[in-house]
Amino acid sequence: MEKTVQYLETHSQNPYYNLAFEEYVLTHRTEGDYLLLWQNDNTVVVGRNQNTAEEINADFVEAHHIRVVRRGTGGGAVYHDLGNLNYSFITDVGDDGISIRRFTEPVVAALRGLGLNAEASGRNDILVEGRKVSGTAQRRHGGRILHHGTLLFDSDPSMASGALNVDPAK
Repeated sequence: MEKTVQYLETHSQNPYYNLAFEEYVLTHRTEGDYLLLWQNDNTVVVGRNQNTAEEINADFVEAHHIRVVRRGTGGGAVYHDLGNLNYSFITDVGDDGISIRRFTEPVVAALRGLGLNAEASGRNDILVEGRKVSGTAQRRHGGRILHHGTLLFDSDPSMASGALNVDPAK
């Protein structure tokens, strides 16, 4: 028997609200499977363990009125605008623990269903035509897991590169 996934939208582009909504679902909806789709406008989201001062170009961020918010998962800093779509899976940990592959496979399959040459790569990335279109992160809360990521489809690369201090190797 297939599980029913409950779909939720925040109807907001505010990163503070969206991340709080995601956290609320993780910590208060303790049964069932959830898929959240959401967008933040003009925002840098910093990973749980990152040094914000090292990750962002503070002068650029201030000059462009970019909001900076910290998320509860690890991973690198990312730039969000209305040219990317954020997704969150919230479910029970399950037998495979916190396997990232469990969550990247359906996203890769959906992208392939759209005719794109998508693949999971590395520890937590999704590539299309060899280019990174999604980074993912996750965390466990009790017997539940939150796995979320971004999907770049029309993001402004000049804003992302200006706002973030990205390792040149990436």
